[in-house]
Amino acid sequence: MAVDHWVLWSSDEAGDEWGAAVEYPERMRHRLRGFLPDRVVGRYHGDDRPTLRNGDFAIEHRHLLAGDLDRVERRGPVTRT
Repeated sequence: MAVDHWVLWSSDEAGDEWGAAVEYPERMRHRLRGFLPDRVVGRYHGDDRPTLRNGDFAIEHRHLLAGDLDRVERRGPVTRT
């Protein structure tokens, strides 16, 4: 299947100038809004590869806070024997 998606990250430890601000609809319930991030960083995946193997995206927290998204890794599923 072709890849066409964004991967977004956030951190409660990020400063006010980190990442991009997120705007939510005014009608969103306040209880829900309390669980969502104020700021995020992200990367689009789709133009550079037609497909990706199954797995997760991971980044060390220190690299995330530094905005070093080139440190994102792909982690595949664990094979159990």
